[in-house]
Amino acid sequence: MNIKAKTGKEFFTDGLVRRSRIIIGIMLSVTLILPVVFFVGTMMETMSYGKAILGDDSYNARISDSYIYALVLLGFVLMIVTPVIFFVKRMTNNYLQSINSLSETDMEKLIKVNNMAPFYEKFMPSYIIKEGTVCFFYLFKHTTIFFKDIVAINVKHSYYKGYTASVYIQTIAKTYRFRLIGNVFIVKNLTDEAMKSNPEIILNKDWNIA
Repeated sequence: MNIKAKTGKEFFTDGLVRRSRIIIGIMLSVTLILPVVFFVGTMMETMSYGKAILGDDSYNARISDSYIYALVLLGFVLMIVTPVIFFVKRMTNNYLQSINSLSETDMEKLIKVNNMAPFYEKFMPSYIIKEGTVCFFYLFKHTTIFFKDIVAINVKHSYYKGYTASVYIQTIAKTYRFRLIGNVFIVKNLTDEAMKSNPEIILNKDWNIA
């Protein structure tokens, strides 16, 4: 039987969609588990006292309250989880649009970054390099910057509780600030690609000195 090997793009999009579904699945599980645990806990407590101690009216009232409070808790958790699910789906769509437009060369670069990324950034990178541009992803938006428009890049980093870098990108029009976490390779890859595309960029050379 001939099984067609997945292309780099198919591999990445499958991984992205799978991770998105896992995150949404966890969110939905939390939404259901919390009210169920609360309901079972209050029901067991009420039943442990029994009607003999509480009396019929108090016993029935506690049972009724267990249902009501569990539903209220469900509604409250849904109010918190629903925007998160919407955010994950929106981000996933933004990633897919960018990934589907990548050339084979740019796709190889993305996979290289993905292989070096920490677990929590696998298939959901902070940025994607595409044809002389870098596209940063954050919240509900993504920002695309042309390397040819960049005047200077200033990197400030620390290793307190893991690697964190503040990357200031100055273009002809404005200055952007992005926060990259995980490891130094993610920043080095960005600066290397930027300098390769536009050697005139002013980069603080001391940023990569430990």
